[in-house]
Amino acid sequence: MDPRAYKKSNHLIVIEKKRRQWNVHEKITIIMYHENGHSKNKTAAKFNIQTKQLRDWITKKPQLLKAQPGLKRLNRGASPKYPALETALVTWVKEKRKNQYAV
Repeated sequence: MDPRAYKKSNHLIVIEKKRRQWNVHEKITIIMYHENGHSKNKTAAKFNIQTKQLRDWITKKPQLLKAQPGLKRLNRGASPKYPALETALVTWVKEKRKNQYAV
């Protein structure tokens, strides 16, 4: 992230640029814009993204087309080794918190 500095009177104010998360629908829309005859550099400039980011989305297009439109991350991590134990643990923690016990 690139911090930006603004000079206001005698002191300097530093504002950090916030990261933007794009959902699958937005990524596919940007890829389609590129595929309609626009260059990668011009597409990246229009949507205010890095060219590398666009190239990564283009390589992941088949995975993006299979994902849900509102999803922001393709990889959610490894699936739990013991899913039944995970669900039992979640219900136990929720029950303890409901009874105001520290977990």
